[in-house]
Amino acid sequence: MNNIQRGALAALLIVIVLIAALAPAGIGFLFAQRSQRHEETERLNTVANAALNRAEDVTRRLSGALGEIGKVAAAPCSPPYLEALRRIALTHEQVRDAGAYDRDGRWQCSSLLGAVSAGTLDGLTLPPPDWRSRDGVMAWYGLARLPGGKTSLVMGRDGFYVAADPSLYVDSPEALGDPASGVGVINTEVSRVIATTPATDASAVLAVYRTARPAPEPEPDSAPYVVRRSASMPLAVVVSAPQQTLRQRVRTLPWGWLLGGLAAGLLAAGWAAFFIVQRLSPRGQLSDAVRRHQFIVAYQPIVDLDTRRCVGAEALVRWKYHDRIVRPDHFIPLAEHRGLIQAITDQVLDTILFELGEFLKRYPEYYVSVNLSAPDLTTHRFLDVLGPAIARQGVRPAQIRIEATERSFLDADAAKEVISAFREAGHAVYLDDFGTGYSSLSHLQTFRIDGLKIDKSFVDTIGQDAASSSVASHIIDMAATLDVQVIAEGIEHEEQAAYLHARGARFGQGWLFSPPLSAAEFIRYAGKTRGA
Repeated sequence: MNNIQRGALAALLIVIVLIAALAPAGIGFLFAQRSQRHEETERLNTVANAALNRAEDVTRRLSGALGEIGKVAAAPCSPPYLEALRRIALTHEQVRDAGAYDRDGRWQCSSLLGAVSAGTLDGLTLPPPDWRSRDGVMAWYGLARLPGGKTSLVMGRDGFYVAADPSLYVDSPEALGDPASGVGVINTEVSRVIATTPATDASAVLAVYRTARPAPEPEPDSAPYVVRRSASMPLAVVVSAPQQTLRQRVRTLPWGWLLGGLAAGLLAAGWAAFFIVQRLSPRGQLSDAVRRHQFIVAYQPIVDLDTRRCVGAEALVRWKYHDRIVRPDHFIPLAEHRGLIQAITDQVLDTILFELGEFLKRYPEYYVSVNLSAPDLTTHRFLDVLGPAIARQGVRPAQIRIEATERSFLDADAAKEVISAFREAGHAVYLDDFGTGYSSLSHLQTFRIDGLKIDKSFVDTIGQDAASSSVASHIIDMAATLDVQVIAEGIEHEEQAAYLHARGARFGQGWLFSPPLSAAEFIRYAGKTRGA
């Protein structure tokens, strides 16, 4: 046997050995894949049941609020009537706005903007409804030109209405807690999509609903979606997972069990490949960034609109990934979902005190605000970290302020107690992005806070011919009534600053004054405005 033949035989033996070793693994892989698909379907069933319960509950609550408006005895759009509407909006956190319209669909008044005589509702007319029930209830899905300037779902009857954020219908912890799932809610009588989770294609949801089997049982394992229909309402939910998600889940199965017939070397290689995949995944990279302290802080100056002096800054976290900077909206949701956000928040605090500790100690009139997520608004964990940290640096409690968005208040009772503890410790608490959630007024009633931050979306409409252009001034008036401060975000033009200042807003931030700065740049900026 010559060398060529010897080499060919060796190659053949290698192929046979590999086939013999891989065949059992391949069979095991097929069974594991089928099992994984079954588990995926069960997971989608769980999400679908939770999403349907959520959709039915939201519909009942909005119908209840509509019924309460129908019992108001005051003349429509009179001051007592508007006061009653505002009480209803405050007591129903799902209600964004409530009001009245005439027989031609023209707006007459709104709990948010008042009567049409105020000039903010002129020219707003409801289109024909998307759906009408047998007892006269009408629904409009996805209306954009509404008081508040946000896309809304509207339910109305007999000349009065309630408006809500459509995302309420899919905002269940089970649905949003798993980013692999896409959820859509449909009105089955008119085959109209009411709401979907972000990045979910409404047309695809509708197509799945129209082609789904009428039986309530789960779809076959080969179909990565589940449809659930309500037994009491014209509602259905579609929950889906893309095929690539199924393949990704299969790749994360315990390869050591599946490939038990392989030699120790192949098993080790498989685990090495698994480890590399995990390390290169977004979750692995983010975990590595936390371990390596790869997060930096930019400081967005906050200025006094009267004197134009800098009074403080909002700390904005950035991820320094190799040679580029990753914005927080690209990694914060993943950090929250994977339980890494508290470690990132602690690193932000450490960075602030390292970079600005001496500055804050020398100039006690300045402060830095820190954004907190839901986990740190339900326990005293961060407060227990914050107190000793600022004490070591000689920084006063009033110089570290807390910002929280409405989405952070998942547990209202716990958040109320923690917010109170922050304030008792000397840390002012601000409600960030006020007006963009669906329960802003309810939060003002529930939580004692020190200030509101007007969202940039409302500041952008100042001076424009839009229904939401006066929302900023209404928020300022509301804050004055509640004796809380107002900070306007996203100010980019002098006209916006003048408008806000004239209506009573004391503080603002945005590119008109300065972009986000490094610590050294912020110290120079503060000194420059201090000497102005």
